[in-house]
Amino acid sequence: MSTRTTTRTRAAGRSPSSARPSNASADGRDRFEARRLAVERREGLRRLRLVLGLAAVTSLAVGVIAFVNSSWFDVDEIVVVGNQRAEVDAIVDASGIRPGQGLLEVDLDGATAAVELVPWVGTVTVERSWMGGIEITVTERPATAVIPAGSGFALVDDHGRQLEIVDSRPDGYLPLRGIEGSGVAGEPAPDAVLPMVALAQGLPPELAERVAAIALVGDDIHVELTDGGRANLGAGDELGAKLQAVETVLARVDLTCLDTIDVRVPASPVITRTTELPPIGGENAAAPGANALAEEPDSVPADC
Repeated sequence: MSTRTTTRTRAAGRSPSSARPSNASADGRDRFEARRLAVERREGLRRLRLVLGLAAVTSLAVGVIAFVNSSWFDVDEIVVVGNQRAEVDAIVDASGIRPGQGLLEVDLDGATAAVELVPWVGTVTVERSWMGGIEITVTERPATAVIPAGSGFALVDDHGRQLEIVDSRPDGYLPLRGIEGSGVAGEPAPDAVLPMVALAQGLPPELAERVAAIALVGDDIHVELTDGGRANLGAGDELGAKLQAVETVLARVDLTCLDTIDVRVPASPVITRTTELPPIGGENAAAPGANALAEEPDSVPADC
């Protein structure tokens, strides 16, 4: 009895897996394609959101621009506060702001600088209200003296600025003579007026009652006295010491026939008279025409 053995021989070069269909490759390609499509969809959505966002911002900006340029954001009212001598129309005209102008178009700094040029105006504040109002607040310059100006007179402040030109000399201001303004409000007076104005402001009350005017004679400042005569202060320096010297002379010296009290050197005032006073005590007689804080004479001429 014999035994049959059957042997199966595998084909050379082939493995069990080679007999399966190439499904793995197809699945890989499908997954790659799916990922690519997903990435493209996400990118498309991102671009769409960006475009929509830009469109929304642009629409909002256009709307805001249109709104602020509408009548809702126009200048409806211009109010001037603090003026007494400066006219409202002059201030508003100088500011360059007009009703109906867009609030965003108002140049606050430019308006402030322009209003400061109005003669009476010292300081300016320009404020904008989003309710449509513009408020211009001014502080005016005080007039401290009067100087001749052409056929009229100029009110000037302590900085020498001509504030207003008037036809006649106003009351209440100490006259300044020997100097003349240009006659144009807002322009500065000559520099020589500054020490004269400072002197007018610095006069002690008791002395001020005895001062009729302040005059510029050559380069010297003279104080004209109501009782006659004058005080020569020279240049506009050491005004305090010079005024004190004038007060001392007026209090201690006989002013009969007074011509000039020279206090250019305040520590050594010199008095000049229009007529010589009678000498006193022979050797102690004062030099003709001049007395420096001399004692009062026993008798004086009846007519100087």
